Amino acid sequence: MKKIISAVLLCFVILTALLPVTAFAAEGEVPQLKSITFKNATATEAFSPKKHNYLLVLDDTSVTPTLDTYELDGEANIFVNYVYDTARHQTGVKVTMEYANGTLIYDFKYKNIEYYNESDDNYLRALMCNLGVVYPEIDDYTTEYTIYIPKDLTVLELSAATCDTGAYCEVPNEISLTSEQELNIPLTVIASNGDIRAYTFSVHRTDKSSKEFARAIRHGNTDALVKNEIFYQRPEFVIITVGTLCVLLVILILVKMFKRLAIEVEDGDEQEFFADGEE
Repeated sequence: MKKIISAVLLCFVILTALLPVTAFAAEGEVPQLKSITFKNATATEAFSPKKHNYLLVLDDTSVTPTLDTYELDGEANIFVNYVYDTARHQTGVKVTMEYANGTLIYDFKYKNIEYYNESDDNYLRALMCNLGVVYPEIDDYTTEYTIYIPKDLTVLELSAATCDTGAYCEVPNEISLTSEQELNIPLTVIASNGDIRAYTFSVHRTDKSSKEFARAIRHGNTDALVKNEIFYQRPEFVIITVGTLCVLLVILILVKMFKRLAIEVEDGDEQEFFADGEE
C-alpha cells in the first residue's frame, strides 16, 4: 500500500513540475506565416517562414503590388508597409507579422523597378490599417471614405499603397487615439510629375472589440464588421427608402383626387331629384 501511495505521489510531483513548462511552451509559441502572395508581383524564390528577405519581380513596373493571399499558422495579424528611398521612390514591401509576444518582419525588395517616365497618376490604390476596415472599397472616383475601427482601439497604424510606383502618399504611420475618439484623417497623393490629389478618411468606432476585429479579419469576415454601421449606405436601404416615399406620394395624390371628386359629387348648385314636384 505504501508503495502505491509513493508511486501516486511521485507521479503527482512530476506532473506538477511539468505543467508550468508545458504552459510556458504553449504561451511562448511563435505563429508562422506559411505563405504569402502579391498582386502584380512574384517572388524569385519560394516563401519560407524562416527566410526574411526576398526579391519581387513586378509584372508591371509602374503598378504598385498589393497583398493578395496569405496563410497563417497560429494567432497573428499581418500588416503591409511600403519602403521608399530618399527620393520618395518606392523600392519594396515590408510585411510585419504581429502576435502576442512579438513581431516578425519580412522584406520584399523590388528587383526590376524603373523610374524613367513621369506620370500624372496620383490615385490611391489601398489604405491598410492594423485593425480597421475602409469603406467603401477605394476606387478612382471617390475621395472620401470611412475607417471602421474597434471600440477599444488606442493606436491606429496606417499604410498607403498608391496606384503608381512613382507616386508618394503623405500618410501618418501611427496615430494615438483617446478612448472613444473619432477623427478625420486627410491624405495627399503626389504623382511623379507633382500633381496632387487629396483624400479624407473619417474614423468611426463600432461596437466590436479589438479581439473580435482581429478574429474577423483573419477569417476574411470584414463585411460583417461594418454591415450594421453602413446599412443606410447600402443599395437595399436606398431602394426601400425611395420605394416607401413613392408609395406615400401616390397615397397623398389619391387622397387629394378623392377629396376633389367627393366635392364635385356634392355640388350645391345641383337640384335634388324631387325638387320639381314640390309646390
